Amino acid sequence: MKFKIEQGRREINGVGGLALVGGVLNRLNTLRKLNDMVFGVTKRGWISHLSIVKSLVGLVSQGRSDYADIEVFRDDPVFKDALGLEAVPSQERLRQRADEMAGKTDGVIAAANLELLREVKEFGMVRTAHCAYIPLDGDVSVLDNSKSHKEEVGFTYKGCDGYSPMFAYLGTHGYMLGSELRPGVQHCQNGTPAFLDKCLSDAGTLVDKRDVLLRLDSGNDAADNIAVANKHGCWYLIKRNLRKETLEEWLERAKAAGKREDLGGGVTVYTGSASHIKPAGRDDLGPVETVFQVTVRTVGRKDGADLLVPEIEAETWFTNLTDAPEEVVGLYHSHGTSEQYHSEFKTDMDMERLASGKFATNGLWLCVGNLAFNVLRLIGQTAMEFKDLAPMKVKAARRRLATVIKDFVLVACEYIVHGHQSKLVFGRNCPWFKVLRCVYATLC
Repeated sequence: MKFKIEQGRREINGVGGLALVGGVLNRLNTLRKLNDMVFGVTKRGWISHLSIVKSLVGLVSQGRSDYADIEVFRDDPVFKDALGLEAVPSQERLRQRADEMAGKTDGVIAAANLELLREVKEFGMVRTAHCAYIPLDGDVSVLDNSKSHKEEVGFTYKGCDGYSPMFAYLGTHGYMLGSELRPGVQHCQNGTPAFLDKCLSDAGTLVDKRDVLLRLDSGNDAADNIAVANKHGCWYLIKRNLRKETLEEWLERAKAAGKREDLGGGVTVYTGSASHIKPAGRDDLGPVETVFQVTVRTVGRKDGADLLVPEIEAETWFTNLTDAPEEVVGLYHSHGTSEQYHSEFKTDMDMERLASGKFATNGLWLCVGNLAFNVLRLIGQTAMEFKDLAPMKVKAARRRLATVIKDFVLVACEYIVHGHQSKLVFGRNCPWFKVLRCVYATLC
């Protein structure tokens, strides 16, 4: 069938779900402190600092991360009214104001993010046979900004030019507790103790720190991180860097003190713990419990042929957990879920290539992205409470942000103003309308 294409007079809008985003932002009293800050030059038609930040969040929450994208919404009443803006800034003004605000407003936005997280009912826990923990996963994830001339872009450990920001996620539902933009060449441990100290302090305002399990990769194998965890009285699980220790040495230890398990196919695994190993650089910590898992392969992975020399793999972790070594290893492996959160931030929200050429302004974009990330996560997890109203069966415990953007933000509606009352009228066949209405009533 060939359609006739016409343009009508009705105000039809494709981002009706911004009402959810704006409703969440408008409840954050901390964000209003932005308007008390004085810097830059006040001019006629001046748009408040709060409106600039909300405009950025409105873009990022749709998966848009470029200044030019704001031009699409210059005459859009839903974008303006849903986010509570005095006016929608132009591309040039948005860029200029972001540069002025860079480095001055990051603390307020981070505090607003913490206020938002206080709205979360459940962060999600990981469980063992006898205990339950709220994971705090810290990790560096490279933002590939190759072929650009942005400040502080450098050669990263991933083999590309970009930034090396640090992220921290609280719980199994993937809320971003904190983020820190770093130059591409910066080592992942540089600045991490201070970052973890801040994150653990913030976590203590949201949950009981005695339930928090700090999990870090081997790049953050440092005694200072253990000291920070001890300071806050939380659990920790940090993968060790073997450094000068040989695989053969660990195999001998594993055979002597570990539990052997034959998995078949020429694979033998030894799992256990040792209590005599001291972290390097901090004699005051003393020996720290070390869980190990050593795998020996006598058969090739690809061709199944017998190996002349067995293949040895050794993984070790510093920890203060009291669970069985096998359960500790399982707890660390679930730390890999944080890679999915990185993917959602970089891909679903299109935050891989930051918009500015200035490092400080990109730091502002990262703070805004952190806030938008949690707004979308809160919308998605709240929608899970009404999955009986969903048009399809939802089995997952967490909704991916790409799905949240598609189902709840990029939703077509008609914008009507009548008798000083604004309405968003969604289509009769809008599949997610019932859930969206319940989420709006809950969060806004």
